[in-house]
Amino acid sequence: MVEGGVVNADPSQSRQHNAMIQRNSAALRESLNLFFSRALGIGNIEIKVSVASGYKAAAKLFLSKPEEDFLYADLDDKPENREKWFEKLADDKIVFPAGRDEVVCFWIPEMEAWFLKQPESLELWAKNEHIAIKSGAIIAEDNNIKGKDIEHLQHKPSDIVNTLFSRYFVSSTLDKRGKPKKLVYGKLRHAPGIIACLDAQKMIGQDDELSRFVSMVKNLMAEENGHE
Repeated sequence: MVEGGVVNADPSQSRQHNAMIQRNSAALRESLNLFFSRALGIGNIEIKVSVASGYKAAAKLFLSKPEEDFLYADLDDKPENREKWFEKLADDKIVFPAGRDEVVCFWIPEMEAWFLKQPESLELWAKNEHIAIKSGAIIAEDNNIKGKDIEHLQHKPSDIVNTLFSRYFVSSTLDKRGKPKKLVYGKLRHAPGIIACLDAQKMIGQDDELSRFVSMVKNLMAEENGHE
């Protein structure tokens, strides 16, 4: 189960808007499905990802479904402040029993950190989407990320991704003045395609939480195979 996506339609929005959001949520779910499958690299296991909206809703839903094995959520904090995430939920009477907190994994500080750890994924995504990249641009050399600890950045990774979009990508859509429109990053709109461009096996060595998730799944499989 993952934080993100949209579960229910918004009655204040049009039918067309809700349909688009639902399609994007489904695309996010499918993209994460494929990413985690690539990370595990095991052919005889089926990964089922369900989206659960915001982190509080995701936590509640996860705790109400004991059959769900793992929860993935944005930490929205530095890695050393992991326990504060659970403390915030406890203040709202959402309490994780012993053991279930151990199977919560985090994007630190948020999912877009993956994109910044592999900035080449942004360039590959742009190529796939037929979006031009400014001549000579190398996103990995950007001063927002070059040589930086991505999990301790001053600004939110999603904000930095948005900056990279406007700084390096050239939209094929023109505004009223005949100039390319500014590209604005949207999680549901763009994340599924960028996730598909990530190297999942490489990310295991770049991201401690993903490495922990893969280890837990493989250990769980080994235990189940041992009981057969």
